[in-house]
Amino acid sequence: MLNYFVLFIKIIPEGVFTMKKFFTVFVSVLLCLTLWGCGGGDSGKTKLVMWIMPNSQEPVNDLQQILRPFLNKNPDIEVEVVSLDWGSAWQKITTAATSKDAPDIVQLGSTWVGAIASMGAMYDVSANIAAAGGGKNLFVDSAWATSGIIGSPEVIAVPWIVDVRVMFYRTDVFRRLGLTAKDVATWRDFEAALAKIKAARLFIDNKKIEPLGITGKNDWNVIHNLVPWIWSGGGELLNGDHSASAINGSGAQRGLLFYIDLIKKGFVPIQCLEQNSSQISSDFNNGHYAIIFDGPYQLKGMTTPPERGGGGGTFVAKNFAVAPYPAGPAGRFAFCGGSNLAIFKSSKNKEAAWKVVQYLTTDDRAQVAYSQLTGFLPAKRTSFDNPYFTNDPFRKVFSDAVKVSKAYPCIPAWGPIETVVLTRRFGLMWSDVVKDPEGFSQLKLKSHLDAAKQEMDIMLERK
Repeated sequence: MLNYFVLFIKIIPEGVFTMKKFFTVFVSVLLCLTLWGCGGGDSGKTKLVMWIMPNSQEPVNDLQQILRPFLNKNPDIEVEVVSLDWGSAWQKITTAATSKDAPDIVQLGSTWVGAIASMGAMYDVSANIAAAGGGKNLFVDSAWATSGIIGSPEVIAVPWIVDVRVMFYRTDVFRRLGLTAKDVATWRDFEAALAKIKAARLFIDNKKIEPLGITGKNDWNVIHNLVPWIWSGGGELLNGDHSASAINGSGAQRGLLFYIDLIKKGFVPIQCLEQNSSQISSDFNNGHYAIIFDGPYQLKGMTTPPERGGGGGTFVAKNFAVAPYPAGPAGRFAFCGGSNLAIFKSSKNKEAAWKVVQYLTTDDRAQVAYSQLTGFLPAKRTSFDNPYFTNDPFRKVFSDAVKVSKAYPCIPAWGPIETVVLTRRFGLMWSDVVKDPEGFSQLKLKSHLDAAKQEMDIMLERK
């Protein structure tokens, strides 16, 4: 700054110099220098802020690694990645939607899209998707179903990552008992296999092998864990036009009764129903269960070496395989969760934001690379043609599960239906099961489902 002062003293003509004139000239020229970059000011880049969830152990660094090829080709764009905790993300995102103090890009849980879309804060990218080569044809069906409110032409959330669950089973246990994946292919086969495992009373590595590990009420997955059995039993959550609940129908009762009977028949330790998914997965990894149901992140953990933070190399990691859900009377289904990417209407850099979203969601290399880092599955159809999936028998099972997966109805009312009604009602159901497994009857189940239907219908009327 002193150098600038001396310079101006020398260049201002004699007789012109007054204090007022000096500061006018000095400030004007200094401003010019700043705008030209000589003063260490703005780099000229378009800076985007992107909110994501902890999709991996190092969410910010991992996403920045995936973005690096894009940013190298687009040096005029800069992306600041901010990781939100899942527990606080909903409040922060909805607050941003109403306050307009929002990031440019945000990750949305796929089950949140309907409620967030109804707030009118997200940018419609349907024209952008069309220009990129389509919409439904680009993404797997269950993921594309969460791109916007059912019946609306607007696309406000582009599918990014997919989460489906499959069966994990101990191959050493199956070999001892002469079982294969074919012996758990249907409900009847699955129950018979569990009975055989229970009767064997196996102890391996000084640990009693329980047939099945599942969770109950103390788990955020409570609905996700139940719905594949509801669908396989022929049930639905809502009626055909989504105007009323169908949760108490005969198909839903059939699926839930079959699932609950697995506890009543002693295939599941009753204490499991007080645990969450992480505890059940950990106990499977430590050798306590013959079978659990879990997502692709469990597969990543069991195939990642310990020096990289995984559980690869352990006894169970060397003796497991995966299979699809057992098929019920109505067929085989899996729940499809995951996340989408959306752009806030308040963003002043929508064009640059779309370039980032398009790269992350439609570039096969980015989709596969992010899957490798996080364990989640791609949302783009053609990404499953990559050898990373086709050459690995375990990942192939997950790829096939995506094809038979279903998502929850993408409607504005779904948010409160899931959190306020179903999570609470199914929690009460599990409490009754824990208190008296043998006494839990179809009549008790129906009373819980009737109450859930009544509350769901109220939510649907409000929307």
